[in-house]
Amino acid sequence: MDLIALFLPPLLLSILFLYIKFKFKPDNWSNIFKAIVLGLLAVVILVLTDYIFFAYWHDKLHNMRRMAAYVFVGIAFSSEFAKFLVLRYGFVKKGLIKTPLEGIIYALFVGISFAIIASLLYYYKWIGTDRFYHFTLYLWSYPFASIIFSIIMGFFIGMAETRKNALIDNLVGLFLATFFHATFYFCFVSSDLRLFGFTVIGFLFIGSGLLIKSTNFEN
Repeated sequence: MDLIALFLPPLLLSILFLYIKFKFKPDNWSNIFKAIVLGLLAVVILVLTDYIFFAYWHDKLHNMRRMAAYVFVGIAFSSEFAKFLVLRYGFVKKGLIKTPLEGIIYALFVGISFAIIASLLYYYKWIGTDRFYHFTLYLWSYPFASIIFSIIMGFFIGMAETRKNALIDNLVGLFLATFFHATFYFCFVSSDLRLFGFTVIGFLFIGSGLLIKSTNFEN
C-alpha cells in the first residue's frame, strides 16, 4: 500500500494537466513545464533544512520544543518557502501571475510536483522524524494536503497582484500554507486522528472557498 501511494502524486499531476488542456486549451505549455521542473527541484531546500536540523541536534528530537521547531520550520516552512520562491521569482516577477486563479493554477503544478519527490523522500525515510504514526495514511493523504497548501498560497500570491498591499498578501499566503502544513504533519507526530479529521474538514472548507472566490475574479 505504501509503495502504491507513491504513484498518487504523478496521477494527480496528470489529471491536472488534462484539466488545463481541455478547460483552457493553452497554446504554449512552456510555463507549465517550467512550473513542474522547478517544483521538482525545490525539494532541495527541504532536504537541506532537514539535514541542518539533524546535524545540529544530532538526531535528538525527543524534546517537545525541538519537535515543534522541526515540524514548523524543518518540514512545513522549508517546504512552503521553497514553493513560494518558485512562484514569486519564477512567475510573479515575470508577469505570469496576475489573478488569484492564475496563482492557484501555477501553485498546483509546483506543489504536486514537489509532492512527487517529497513522497519518495518520506517513503525511504530520508527526511522526517522517527516519531511518526499511521505512515500509510500520511503517504496517501500528503498529495491531497499539498493541493490545499498550493491553493492557499497560490490564491494569496495572485491576490497580491490585484491590490497594493502585495507584501501582506504574500506573507499571509506563506504563513497560512506553513501553518496548515505544520498542523497536518503534527497530526501524525502526535498520532491524533481526531485532530486529523478536523484538519481535513478545515482543508476542504478553506480550499473550496478560495477556489470559488478565485473564479469570481475571472468573471
